[in-house]
Amino acid sequence: MRCGKGPTRLLLSLVAAGALSVACVTTPHAGGGGGPGAPGRGIASPTPVGPIGHQGRWLTDATGRVLLLRGINFVPKEAPYYPSAAGFGEKDAAWLEDHGFDAVRLGLTGTGIMPTPGRIDQTFLDHLQQTVDTLAAHHLYVLLDLHQDGWGPRAGGQPLGSDGFPEWMTQTGGATNTHTGFPLYYVTNPAIQAAFQSLWDDAPGPDGVPLQTQVATMFGALAQRFGHNPWVLGYDVFNEPWPGTEWSSCLTPPDGCTDLDRRELDPLYAQVARAVRAHDPDGLVLGEPFVLFNFGVAGTTVGRPGGDPASGMSFHMYTVDAAQEPTVIADALDWSARTGGALLNTEWGASTDPAAITRQADELDRAMIPWMYWAYDSLTPAIVPSVVRPHPVAVAGTPTAFAYDAATKVLDFSWDATRATGLGRFPPGAVTSISTPALTYPDGYSVEIHGARVTSTPCAATLTLTRLPSAATVSVRVTPGGSCGA
Repeated sequence: MRCGKGPTRLLLSLVAAGALSVACVTTPHAGGGGGPGAPGRGIASPTPVGPIGHQGRWLTDATGRVLLLRGINFVPKEAPYYPSAAGFGEKDAAWLEDHGFDAVRLGLTGTGIMPTPGRIDQTFLDHLQQTVDTLAAHHLYVLLDLHQDGWGPRAGGQPLGSDGFPEWMTQTGGATNTHTGFPLYYVTNPAIQAAFQSLWDDAPGPDGVPLQTQVATMFGALAQRFGHNPWVLGYDVFNEPWPGTEWSSCLTPPDGCTDLDRRELDPLYAQVARAVRAHDPDGLVLGEPFVLFNFGVAGTTVGRPGGDPASGMSFHMYTVDAAQEPTVIADALDWSARTGGALLNTEWGASTDPAAITRQADELDRAMIPWMYWAYDSLTPAIVPSVVRPHPVAVAGTPTAFAYDAATKVLDFSWDATRATGLGRFPPGAVTSISTPALTYPDGYSVEIHGARVTSTPCAATLTLTRLPSAATVSVRVTPGGSCGA
């Protein structure tokens, strides 16, 4: 979605025992591992080892450690649609690294990558690659996101939605364009609904090539360019898809519009998955449910994209009522339990209220779901402390509980030494890492551990731990304040 997602509420109103150790931190974050082509090199690395995969709901690195990544969105929405043109570069990547972020969801539009039918803009991809390389140099993984809000910026020379697909892909069949603004355009603009429907119906484009084939071609080009880059964790197929002209059927709880999930989303996602796999054998392919899922009003029955083993669901959390936020999380966990797919929250927040941001981050953290905040260019000094939070990064075992109290700055985390596959334990020398940003702990921190020992140096911004050979489980508490070097 676009900046300022708070008005979504208007749309909804229309549709109704071990060792004790001490460590501290006073310095900015310093990443570990190798350079852009070399993420961490094994279970002794504090940084994840690419490529990133999954075991059921859990994201995992190449060593099998569970990853609880914390990321942020950056989506250029004005021509020429690539990040550096929007002013995003080296200083921004350094800021993200220094503040403990692990990943960026990097948005691109159909207008940017394929401005004319069937022709990939390789210069656009060159610019995108420069940004990916910059982020990788700062140990930030990238999720490539095909982004849209309201289908596309224009139809017939007139304003339609916000950004996304090019005019040549826009087929409205003469439906009325009400020129409604965000976020009401989905439910009040027949032209937007018709444009989506033309994609779901796989209508031929102006060159005779079906629209879904064109979308798959976009992802084939992305996979060809980035498929062997270990810092690209995968592909988000479609930001917040709208169900077209039959959208009201998606408001039926508990499963939403099952028929449309299978008839509209599943075929497109399967075609994209095949296009990605032609060039990238490992990258995660993440499909999104229809956008109404994100409001907590209905679940989803969408499948894993193409049934691909390295696939899962990207979901967002934007509810009218805060009481519905746990519903979105529960529905996402239920989807993963049913399908075995990976789970990643790729948008939440979009608020200027630090209390709301803290509440939502707490909910996602307690559910142990990796997340990406919306959005980098909407951060303000008032909300940065709510988004920058200490968190486990790579876990040599299976997480069992996680909580962070923003008021006291106390982090509690526990895990079982058993691998996420359920088959065997990690060796005691395997490293578990926890990001401890200086913004959170400017005067250092203390660590109480049961079942492990600290292996990081005094003042390290990434706390590293290894399990004691006799321990089957580990728990750690991080509290503010400490004597550096004690």
